[in-house]
Amino acid sequence: MKKVVISGSAKLADKVEFWKKSFEEKGYEVINYPHYDENIDYDEKYKKFYTDIESCDIFFLMNEPKGNIEGYIGASTFGELTYAVMNNVVHKKNIKILMLNMPSMILFCYEELVRWIDLGWVKFYNNEDI
Repeated sequence: MKKVVISGSAKLADKVEFWKKSFEEKGYEVINYPHYDENIDYDEKYKKFYTDIESCDIFFLMNEPKGNIEGYIGASTFGELTYAVMNNVVHKKNIKILMLNMPSMILFCYEELVRWIDLGWVKFYNNEDI
């Protein structure tokens, strides 16, 4: 069974649940995803999330609209995406990196994202490809 890590804003809990269920219904195992837990040890949470990125087959960047920003990507999500990309580039992993929407031009990381898309390091999610 292929393993999926979903990355994105935990504040979009309804969207996270939609995508988690969508991957599971297609037979994938979602090994990590954005969620809040008041009693969580953040050192352990981030360590596990990044370790799960290393072992996943698919990294899905759920950049749903947030507020007035289409294709929203926050700093933590950009860090997670960078980690997945560098695992492929530096460590020759074969993580399929999929982004849901074109990132907003107002994002601090827009130019890097476009470069990574142009290089083929990040591809857009297509339901038929999964």
